Amino acid sequence: MNSKLLSFLEEIKAQGNMSKAAQALFVTQPYISRVIKNAEVNFGVRLIDRSSHPIQLTYAGEKLLSYLQEENRLRANLDREMTHLSEFKYGHLTIASNEILPNDFYDPILIRFSRKYPKIHAQVIRTNSRDAEKRLLSGSLDFFVGHPLSNPKVEYQPVASVPLVLVIPESSSLFTPGKFIVDYDTLDFTKLSGEPFIGIPQQDYYQRLVNNFLSDLNVSPEYSLKVPDIHLSADLAVNGLGATVSPEVFATKPFITDEQQKKLNIVRIPTDKITADFGITYMKTKQTSEPVTDLLGIIKDVVSEYAPKK
Repeated sequence: MNSKLLSFLEEIKAQGNMSKAAQALFVTQPYISRVIKNAEVNFGVRLIDRSSHPIQLTYAGEKLLSYLQEENRLRANLDREMTHLSEFKYGHLTIASNEILPNDFYDPILIRFSRKYPKIHAQVIRTNSRDAEKRLLSGSLDFFVGHPLSNPKVEYQPVASVPLVLVIPESSSLFTPGKFIVDYDTLDFTKLSGEPFIGIPQQDYYQRLVNNFLSDLNVSPEYSLKVPDIHLSADLAVNGLGATVSPEVFATKPFITDEQQKKLNIVRIPTDKITADFGITYMKTKQTSEPVTDLLGIIKDVVSEYAPKK
């Protein structure tokens, strides 16, 4: 029950709305309400201020959430430490990543790590920055490969910067016929204001980065499509559904065909204008055992092969 209560309180705090929290967690709103109400009866305090809009956790709710997160983190650390003490192996490591790099990026990481530690089960999952931060703090995640997380409880090691491009479809007034690669300095980007753009959730670090970049260009995009991740937004832009800012790797083969090239402009954005910095984030309390240290080194080596060094 504690794990459910933890996830419910975290999502209610993030969403400020019981129904949205239920949708995000794929449960019904009455079920969340029942679990919260039972906890309030059990502790004899109100956990949710339902009179505020958006709804908020009460002081008691915030304290309970903090204790549940710490309890979850300690339990996860205990499980790992006990496994580590048995035959010097962790048994299980979970690596999360956002979608800024292609899936085949993880092949050499897992191959190299598994060859050295064949008895350790390593799992790779996809998640956004906000969820990765929650999972790191709760102890259910070992590493996050992606954008920097601004939390004093985590350690961030920068690795590389991913070059970005602007994908312009044939329908745009900024489109230059007969060219695939268009020079950044030749364009009047203000023409993009009000045109269809494809974006990802606004709370994501990457989308905030893109928003600031477009604002500096005096561009007010019309986000006609919002999708869960960068890879999908790039794929839809390549198919002509709108403009987007994408990692350059997703605007090259095999993600784009010769026929699609005829209906697109790709604008390489100078690195002094915008890049997607990323690295490895983990809890500051993480044990620096041999498997963990080796995994950090492997990730750094592989990432360096995919992107220019900082």
